[in-house]
Amino acid sequence: MTKGIHTTILTLTQSKNKAVIPLLEKALDSSSNAVRKAAGNQLIALNGAKGVLKLISKFDPADETLVDLFNSNRERVFPALRTAISGNDPQLARNAFRIVYTQRFFEILPSMLNAFLNQDKTEAENASLSEGILKLVAKYVQALEERKNRRRLQKTVLSEIVGVLANGLRDFHRNDPDLFLIVFLQLAVFLTEKHSVLTKLLYNPSSALHAVIRRLLFTGKEPYLFRFVVHCLDNPNPPPIALTVFSKRFDIPFISYFLKNLEEPVSVSLKTNLAGLQQIEWLVAFHDLLEQLDEQAQSGLVILVQNLGFPDNEVQAKLLDLFHDGNGKSRVAALAALARFPGEQMDQLVWDACGDTDPNVQAAALSLLGRRNITNANFRILQFANSSHQIVQETIQKLLPDFRLPRFFEMFDQLTEEQRRSMFHVVKVLDPQIVSELSQILVIGEPREKAKALICIGYGGMVLPLEDSLCGVLAKGEMPAIRNKAAELLAAGQRELSRSTLVQAFHRDPDPTVRATAKNSLEKRPAYWEKSVVSSQ
Repeated sequence: MTKGIHTTILTLTQSKNKAVIPLLEKALDSSSNAVRKAAGNQLIALNGAKGVLKLISKFDPADETLVDLFNSNRERVFPALRTAISGNDPQLARNAFRIVYTQRFFEILPSMLNAFLNQDKTEAENASLSEGILKLVAKYVQALEERKNRRRLQKTVLSEIVGVLANGLRDFHRNDPDLFLIVFLQLAVFLTEKHSVLTKLLYNPSSALHAVIRRLLFTGKEPYLFRFVVHCLDNPNPPPIALTVFSKRFDIPFISYFLKNLEEPVSVSLKTNLAGLQQIEWLVAFHDLLEQLDEQAQSGLVILVQNLGFPDNEVQAKLLDLFHDGNGKSRVAALAALARFPGEQMDQLVWDACGDTDPNVQAAALSLLGRRNITNANFRILQFANSSHQIVQETIQKLLPDFRLPRFFEMFDQLTEEQRRSMFHVVKVLDPQIVSELSQILVIGEPREKAKALICIGYGGMVLPLEDSLCGVLAKGEMPAIRNKAAELLAAGQRELSRSTLVQAFHRDPDPTVRATAKNSLEKRPAYWEKSVVSSQ
């Protein structure tokens, strides 16, 4: 029976006779999504805006069928949405806004702004519409920032919005200008010269609206207001009000927003505007400011200080404060900025910073030593060769490329025994590939290279990570002296393989010296090593 009713309704949805409209409206309450969708499409086709208004009255953002109906008929929906928003039915207007907001019908924004100008609406309705407009503008700005259909949104929506804003602000004595100015300030970063009818407001301090703009920029807490000021500062001809706000607004959220968005390289316009400022009042209490800023904002402050046109001694003083009292990366940035200044004082600062408690500062300072041609720079760098911090080790490895095994082997014959031993201990720390490099030499290296490798293994006490390779040298080494050195080193071995290789060498090596050394190494190996290895196997 129910199936028959649905079939009948589906048949009616195909009718071109407007007499079926009441039945189509009832069909919107059907339990069948297919019936509801077909009825909705036919209702729009037969009854136009009136049909859409009926759908609007039933809208629920959780109703996927209705959502699909609106999205698949966007062009036909626009007129009805405008009618609903500007009409006298509060419920219908609220539903219309829910559609506009949830489905991002940004083309309706100008109509909503026009509706706000309608003085026949009640104060409560205007407040609700105002809230809805601001929510939708925020979504619109997000879409522009994401560059999704940006050209279309600017071409078809932005110009129309600007026109409505201009009309509203022109007649601001009848209307509360705050809403229009707020929308304008949110969209200002996307406006071009052809929208100058609005931007002129910023340059006219005698305008009655200028005082409202000033109040919003000085007291507003919303990020879009902060963004607007930052945008103006990067303008070749910034409005004076933006420079005034930047110089005099003391609240930390505003200051932090600006500093966190300040990156190098600074644009020519921003650099020129910053250098031209006579005074930034919130920089006067510099230490108090530092305590209230996080690491990221402090890093921005390092950039700001260098671009304000201050005398060098004042820049250095503030950078020193940042280095001593800042946090994390801001101290690294301050040190790098200070290192641009010549002189013994800065040399000493870099030298001392190599021993800083922060490994990031340490690494930065070590890198700066060589660039400044500081005397005994390599000696200072080598003092931190055994650092437990990876970033410090990686920095030293880059700074001292000579401390690699291949380079060390090239210098080997020119060094004294003590120099070899001392330098190898540094190479052992700085060359991350040293174990694999020594192993490869023991396996396929020339006898002369193998001899050097065996000496180095003795210097560095590196028998355990190379035990297998040493066993190979003892078992198959072509020169008695090399086999003998391997047998000597394996006295420190711990594995069963090295013990059995020593036993084989003791009994079968053709050289009596190697046999004696193998016997001596076997006697030196603690018995508990062998027992623990056997039991573990």
